[in-house]
Amino acid sequence: MGSSENNGHHTKFDPDSQSDKSFWDVLVLDDDPEVHDVTARALDNLNFYGRTVRCIHTYSCAQAKEVLTSNPQTALLLLDIAVEKARDGLDLIHWIRQKNASLQIAVRTGKTEIFTEEDIVDAYDINDFLSKTDATYLRLKILVKKAIRTHNIQSKLEAELAHRSRMEKRLQEKESQLRDLIENIGDLVWQTDNRGHFTFISGQAVTGYSASEFTGRPYEFSMTDDCLKDRWPELRQTMARNEPFSNVEITRLHKNGHIRHYLTSGTPLSGSAGDRGGYRGAEKDITDLVNAESEKKTLIAQLRQAQRLEAMGTLAGGIAHDFNNILGGIMGYAQLLQFDLKENSKALSYIDHILAGCNRAKNLILQILEFSRQRERTRPEKLTDPVRIVNETMRLFRASLPSSIRLNAEIERDIGCIRADPSQIHQAIMNLFTNASHAIETAMGEIGIRVKARELTPENHTRSPALDLDYGKYITISVQDTGKGIEQDVVDQIFNPYFTTKTRGDGTGLGLSVVHGIVTRFNGIVTLDTRPGSGSIFTLYFPEYRSKEEPDDKPRPPSIIQSSARVMFIDDEPMLVDIGRMMLEKMGFRVTATQDPLAGLERIRDTPDRYDIVITDMTMPQIHGAKLALKIKKINPNISIILATGFSNIVQTQNATPAGIDAVLPKPITMGSLSRTLHELLSK
Repeated sequence: MGSSENNGHHTKFDPDSQSDKSFWDVLVLDDDPEVHDVTARALDNLNFYGRTVRCIHTYSCAQAKEVLTSNPQTALLLLDIAVEKARDGLDLIHWIRQKNASLQIAVRTGKTEIFTEEDIVDAYDINDFLSKTDATYLRLKILVKKAIRTHNIQSKLEAELAHRSRMEKRLQEKESQLRDLIENIGDLVWQTDNRGHFTFISGQAVTGYSASEFTGRPYEFSMTDDCLKDRWPELRQTMARNEPFSNVEITRLHKNGHIRHYLTSGTPLSGSAGDRGGYRGAEKDITDLVNAESEKKTLIAQLRQAQRLEAMGTLAGGIAHDFNNILGGIMGYAQLLQFDLKENSKALSYIDHILAGCNRAKNLILQILEFSRQRERTRPEKLTDPVRIVNETMRLFRASLPSSIRLNAEIERDIGCIRADPSQIHQAIMNLFTNASHAIETAMGEIGIRVKARELTPENHTRSPALDLDYGKYITISVQDTGKGIEQDVVDQIFNPYFTTKTRGDGTGLGLSVVHGIVTRFNGIVTLDTRPGSGSIFTLYFPEYRSKEEPDDKPRPPSIIQSSARVMFIDDEPMLVDIGRMMLEKMGFRVTATQDPLAGLERIRDTPDRYDIVITDMTMPQIHGAKLALKIKKINPNISIILATGFSNIVQTQNATPAGIDAVLPKPITMGSLSRTLHELLSK
C-alpha cells in the first residue's frame, strides 16, 4: 500500500489534526495510491463558498474512523467499498450513520459488476455513487461541490435544530422554575379569557382546589356570599370596562370551608385582533394579616373591658367597705337583741331571719371583694345540699322576675350532696337564671329548673368531649328557657371570657365563663343543649356524696366568753363603736370606745398600763390601723392588738398578719367571731 505526497492542500492522515473552518475537508478512503493521487490532482486548489477544499488521505477503515472521530465537521467521504476486505467500506457506512448524519458519502468503486449503483443506493444511506472508470476531474469536482452544498445546508439545519433544542430545554427549565415559584409563593397567579373564565390559576396549597377544578370557572367562583354582595359588583364593572385594578380586598372559600382573604390585582389583555383578550393578575393571601388585625382588635376590646372591670372593682371595693359597716351595725344590733329577748321565741325567730339575710349579704360582700381583687378566695369547699341552694336561689331570683315569665321547678328530694362552696354554687345558678331571663326577649315565656340524681353506666353513657365524665353517680342541676336559643356557629365560644351575643352595653360576656369556672373548680362539668328558636338547657354535673351535709353558718345565739379585761375599741364609724362597746360589755369586759384613733393613742400614752387589749379598725381617715398598732406597741409591747378588717386576705390566714398585730377580726363583726378571737388571744 503506497502513500500520496503532499500537494498544495492535500495531506496525509494526521490523528492530531483538528478541523479548520477555512477548509472543506474531504476524506479519501482507498487502498490504491493512484486513486489518492488522481483525487488530489482533481481537487487541487478547488474553492467553494469562500473555502478551499482539503483532502485527507486514509488507507484503512480504522484510519478513517480516527479522522471522523477527531474531525466531525468533515464534509465528504470518498469511499472505496473494498479496502482491506470486500465489504469493509459498506460496514463503515453503517458506523458513520450512527454518529454523523450530515457527512456526505460518495461511493467510488471499480467493481461495478459486484456492487451496482441501484443495490448500494437502496441498501445504504449514501449521497452519490461513482465508478472509478467514470471519475474524471470534472465529474469529481461537480460531485464534491454538490456534496459540500448539501453538507453546508444540512449542517446549518442541524445547528439550528441543536440551538432550538437547547433553547427549548432552557425554556422548559425556566418554565419549571417559574411554575415552582408560582405554586409555592403563597399567592394566586391567574388568567381569564374574554368571557371572564379562568384559563390558568396557581396556588392549590392556598385554595385547596386543583388547577383543573378552577379552569373554565368564572372569576367569582369560590367567593364568599359577603364578597359577592359587597365587592364583586364593583369589580365586575371594572372588568367589563376593560380597566386595570389593584389591591382590591376580596374573600374566597377554601375547599375545606374556611374563609381566606386576598388582595387581588389584574391587567386587561389584548386579543390577536386587538379586541378584548381577558385578564392576567395575582391575588396576595392576607388571611394571617387580617386574622392578626382582628385578634388585635379583640385584645384591645378585652383590655378596655378589663380596665372598665378594674374601675368597677375599685368602686365595688369601696361600696363593699361601706356596706360592710352598715351590715355590721344590723348584725350587731340583731345579736344584741338575741341576748335581750331570750324568752321571746317569736322575736328570736324574726332575728334569725334577719341574721340569715345578713349572712347572705355577707357572702355577697365576699364575692364583691373577690371580684374587686381585694380579697382572695378562701372559703373552703364542703358537703352541701344542692336542693337547699336551689330553693334559696329561686326565692331570691323570683323577686326580680317579671310576672310574664313563669319559673317552674322539678326537684328530687332524696338525693345526696355535692362538695362545693355554697355561695359560689348559688352564684352559678343565679347567673344561669339571669342568662335564661335575658334569652326570653318577648318577655313571655318559662324558665325551668330541675335537680335530680343520675348514674352514668356503660349502658347509658359514652364518654365524649361534650360529656367527659367517668362512670358513677352525679347530681345534675338544669336550667331551661323558652328563649331564642343559640346559633351553632357560636356554641363553642359561649364559655369564653368576654364573649357575648348581647348588644353593646347589655352584657359583659363574663356570666357563663364564671359558671364554667365555678363548676370545673368543684370537679364538675357544664353541658349545653340548644337549637335556634327552641331555647336552651344548661346542665351542671357534680359528683354525688351520700355523707351528711356539713353544718352551715346558720345564725344562732353565740356562746360567749366572760372576762373583766380592759379593752379599747377604735373605729371611725359611730354605730360600730356603739355596737362594739355593747358587745364587749355583754361579755364582761371593761371597755373604752372611741371613733378617734389619735385620741385613743393619747389615752394609751397617758396611761400605758391601763389597757390589756386594743381592737382597731384597719382603714381610718386619720391613721391606718397597722400603723397605729406599731405606735401602741412602742408605748407598751404587752398590749394585745386585734385588727378588724373586711378588705385584706389576711382575714383568714394565720401566718401573714402585719407586724404588731396579734389577731385579725373579720368584718362585719359578730358576737361569735368577736368572742372566738378574744378567747384565742386570752388563751395564749
